[in-house]
Amino acid sequence: MRNISIALVTVCLVLFGCSSTPQDKAIAKIGNTSLFISDAEFLASIRPEASRDKKSISSELQQTANTRRMAETARVLFAGEQTSIQKNLADSEDARLAQVYSYFYLQANMGRTNKALLDYYEKNKARYTDSVLLSSPFISLREKIAADLFLEENLELAALVNDGNRTAIIDSSRRAIQSAEADRLKKLYKIELVPIESAGAEDYYKNNPEEFQTKTAYKLLAISDSDSSALANKINGISAREDFAKIAVEIPVVKQGHAIMDIGMLPALDAEVSKLGAKKVTQILQAPNTQTYYAFYIDSVIAPQLKPWDRAKDLAKSILESKGDFPLDSSVVLATIDGKPFITEKDILQEQENIHPMRRAMFRRAAVLSNLIERGVYAKAAKEKGLDKSYEYIAWTRQLTDQAYAKVLTDSLLTSTLGISEDTLKAAYEAEKDSLFLPRSFEDSKLDVAVWLSVPDMAYKREFALNRQNYGQAENWESIKRTIYKNIRSREFANIQERVLAKKNVPASIIDTSWGLEFASSNYAELAAQARSEYENRNLQKAKSLWERARILFPENDSIQKNVAFELANLYQELNLYKISVDEYKVITKLWPNEPDTYKAYFMQGFVLSEYEKNDSLALIAFEEMLAKFPNSDLSDDARTMVENIKSGGKIFEELIRKIEASSEEE
Repeated sequence: MRNISIALVTVCLVLFGCSSTPQDKAIAKIGNTSLFISDAEFLASIRPEASRDKKSISSELQQTANTRRMAETARVLFAGEQTSIQKNLADSEDARLAQVYSYFYLQANMGRTNKALLDYYEKNKARYTDSVLLSSPFISLREKIAADLFLEENLELAALVNDGNRTAIIDSSRRAIQSAEADRLKKLYKIELVPIESAGAEDYYKNNPEEFQTKTAYKLLAISDSDSSALANKINGISAREDFAKIAVEIPVVKQGHAIMDIGMLPALDAEVSKLGAKKVTQILQAPNTQTYYAFYIDSVIAPQLKPWDRAKDLAKSILESKGDFPLDSSVVLATIDGKPFITEKDILQEQENIHPMRRAMFRRAAVLSNLIERGVYAKAAKEKGLDKSYEYIAWTRQLTDQAYAKVLTDSLLTSTLGISEDTLKAAYEAEKDSLFLPRSFEDSKLDVAVWLSVPDMAYKREFALNRQNYGQAENWESIKRTIYKNIRSREFANIQERVLAKKNVPASIIDTSWGLEFASSNYAELAAQARSEYENRNLQKAKSLWERARILFPENDSIQKNVAFELANLYQELNLYKISVDEYKVITKLWPNEPDTYKAYFMQGFVLSEYEKNDSLALIAFEEMLAKFPNSDLSDDARTMVENIKSGGKIFEELIRKIEASSEEE
């Protein structure tokens, strides 16, 4: 409970207050909702103070915006999931409140509310003029404000602070506040543990009597001497008890494996008793602790006895607990609050159910109970202090709601059947099961069938154009479609998901452009315009991403595909991605061989191969194919020059360079 995780939470009320009137400023409009300033402030508040400027959180805010867009799409398509999502959030409310209390109230705020810190900030603004970060300087400086207020309220401690030790003292104080809070709240709320008896302990005692036996015990007479020879002389010829008793002393009952009074441990004695039995004199034995020599007369051996239940009860309970949690009725109360039931066995079982089976053994009843008590008292304290109305809790819950809806969208639409009807999937499965889907059943093949139905022809054409050598003597892609599918399925799956989502996405628009957010358009004209603008501004990577998105979204539009291929081929070349650039030009020449402007792709393919890839043999093929098909284009003379230069081993260009240099010198 010491760290807050953005994988737990989100709604929207006034910042820093408890009013129920929404006053949150929107950064972007997304479907029927918005992305709010409080979302950005929450993301900033869980980062270090030095990383709370807009630039530092922009990528996380963009991710939050994208997730909210998916969530809004899911709300439209899967409205029936609302009840389940809201129930799950309600069930985890205490966990969220406890984390907000621990992380924000105790750690960041050092036990002060946002209102107290904000009031202090307003009264001392002159001390914080260096704030340049988010729209709310309070968020960017909250830990510093909390530390200043804490020291102002603890003057004795403040008197010890200087520039060299301030950080250490504040950090130590934060830890002290954290570590003491759980016990303080338990005492405040009168939390008591309820003693419980191990169910089944007496049955275990009866069924396993060998585990509850007393130790074998001995009654002994003992004689000792520091000299073993002297001791041997003393007992020489003595075997009867009455004779041994005349020179020996009777010692208290000795238990097997236990220390002997005034002698200490003597392991060899147990072996002697086991070997000789009663009414015998042992060999001379040396006590390890005292180095003194002893001889014993074994007066009697007391066999092990079953301990009575009253004596064995604690041991039985301990054994059962060591084997795991002993069973309890789910209604059993384990902890009370002010004398009333607080946590029951049912709460323990529910919590354990949420833990992965591989880790569940680490979270037994006692550990889970301790966690639930701390969570419960923190949540109760959080509500009393109004933290359930704080912007942190509201923004976090809003973001968690988004994540839940986005998962529904992903599971239901993108990774299940891609929105294709059951009947269509079934028909396709039956038609292709022998060639593509066996030995899997229809249920196990649904996603694969959906992908098969969704891969566009353009994907097959591109693969065949680029890697025709991998498909033997195939005349065209249609004849080898199933083989190609197996090779491109994984690659195409992500593209299909993007197209499915693009068709379903709710509208989104930017209100505050200062955050640098972007929502990728699903309209070709808008994508193309934005890509060209980014290119003109020399944002080549952004331009590349936009053109690549256009290619993914419009696979059935031949004109768009050809235009995008030209744009990307040029961009790849400028980004020094020469092999990919050559591939893109190659695709154009294979898929649109007779288009009037295809000669440009032939020429550029040859040019990049020659100038950058240094592969003159392939470059020569490209130039000669161009001249054969387009002998009179505006680049044909240049192509002939390139061919002559390659065939001359570069001498044509060398001569041309010399002429240019000579002409320059004459001038």
